[in-house]
Amino acid sequence: MDKTLFCEALYALPDNIIVKRRKSVVKPVVAIAVGAFIVASGYSLPEGPSTANWHSGLLLLGAIVAIGGFVSLLVRLFGSEGQPCLGEAGEALKITELSFARMQIRDVMSAIDSGDMDALLAVPTSQVAAVTVALCRTSDGKFAVCQPFEYIELEYRPLRDVKILKR
Repeated sequence: MDKTLFCEALYALPDNIIVKRRKSVVKPVVAIAVGAFIVASGYSLPEGPSTANWHSGLLLLGAIVAIGGFVSLLVRLFGSEGQPCLGEAGEALKITELSFARMQIRDVMSAIDSGDMDALLAVPTSQVAAVTVALCRTSDGKFAVCQPFEYIELEYRPLRDVKILKR
C-alpha cells in the first residue's frame, strides 16, 4: 500500500475534513539550543591537559546535536511531508494498516460498506496481507477513515474509495 496515495485521497475528501499540517518545529529548535549549550559548556572548561579530551568531546557532541537539529528543522520547514489532521481543529490522525486473509474479504468489505469501525476491528487479522485496510483515525477513535486494498500481481490495488467510518 502506498501511504502517499492514501494521504492524497484523504486530503481530497470534501469540505476539508482532513487537512495536511506540518509537524512542529519545537523539537528541532530545542535540539539546536541543546547543541549550542553543549558547545558553550565545552568552551567554558578550564584549559589543561586533563580537560583537553573533555573539551574536544563536548565540542564534537554539541556540533552533532546542533547540526542534526538544523537538518531536522530544514526538513520540517521545506520538506513535502506533513501529518494528516482532522479539519480546522487540527487533531492529529494516526495511520495504521490492518492485514486480513483472503477468505475474510467478505467480512471486511461488509464492515466497510456499513461504515462500522467496531465490526471492522472485530474481524481477525492475519500475518499474510492478502487484503489490507489503511485506517486513519483519531486517538480516541471517534473519527476514522479507511480504504481497503487487495494484493494482486505484486501490488496493492484499491477495492473501494476512501470511506468514513462511525463508531
